[in-house]
Amino acid sequence: MYRTLSISRWFHYIIILSLFFLSSCIRWEDGWKQFKEPTRTGDVTELLEKAQNQINEADTEDKIREFIKTYESVLEIDPYNYEALWSLGRWYSVIASAYADDKEEKKKYYLASIRCCEQGMYTNPQFRDLVDRGEKLWDACRVLSNREMGAMYYWYASRGGYWLECMNPISRMIQLIHAGRVKKVLTRMMETDPTWAGGHPYCAWAVRYAILPKLMGGDLKKAEEFFDNAIEAGPNWLYIKLGRAKYLHTKKQDKEAFKRDLEWVIAQDPHEADSPYPANVWMQAEAREMLASIDDYFEP
Repeated sequence: MYRTLSISRWFHYIIILSLFFLSSCIRWEDGWKQFKEPTRTGDVTELLEKAQNQINEADTEDKIREFIKTYESVLEIDPYNYEALWSLGRWYSVIASAYADDKEEKKKYYLASIRCCEQGMYTNPQFRDLVDRGEKLWDACRVLSNREMGAMYYWYASRGGYWLECMNPISRMIQLIHAGRVKKVLTRMMETDPTWAGGHPYCAWAVRYAILPKLMGGDLKKAEEFFDNAIEAGPNWLYIKLGRAKYLHTKKQDKEAFKRDLEWVIAQDPHEADSPYPANVWMQAEAREMLASIDDYFEP
């Protein structure tokens, strides 16, 4: 009797806690419902070229924020400019992951990234028709093309970043029930071009297999295979080996492999690697920090 009552109370408490923490789960209005009207006129081609030139020299957070402003100025002229939308999705995500000081700032930038990526997807006429008729993004993404790979990837990455960095453990467990929806976007990327941008879809699958518990589909062997696929697709991109060190080698407690991958990342010329220069600077700094605190990642 006591045992039955205890179990009953336990489930009762879980339900109460779940409902309480549900309010902190990720919620937002669909990005395509948040377009703003143009507020100025100008030459967006010139601004896009300016942003690219700024990117090539951006080795600090302040410089990244400067070219973000340039992309934002493009949207003030042309709110549906796909290049600016997916680029903002990328760099808002970087600000959230690499430079945001606290959880609230991370939320702000991850949600801004998600919004811009959804707006980028909406520039595809077939996708626009489906969601305007009420279809959900994760179902409508079946019509997205190689052109929208950037929007799909950074939508997926920012959803994942928000889940990992902005939610408490109970909220993360609640959100796992929606994992199949997010997975549909990743599946669409794999169908479209798994080698895009040096194997980003392969790497996303690898991280997914490494992070998820076994009961939810986690599989370290598959994670290793997908990291290998990503490296074959993008041997000169830094993010793959950084991610492999962070998510796979730590899970396997392979300290030597961890060191090899991070030392390789640090040894690359940030101007010559295929990944964007500002991202390379950040990833090399993170690799140095990880090596400096290596004992924090491994059991004695």
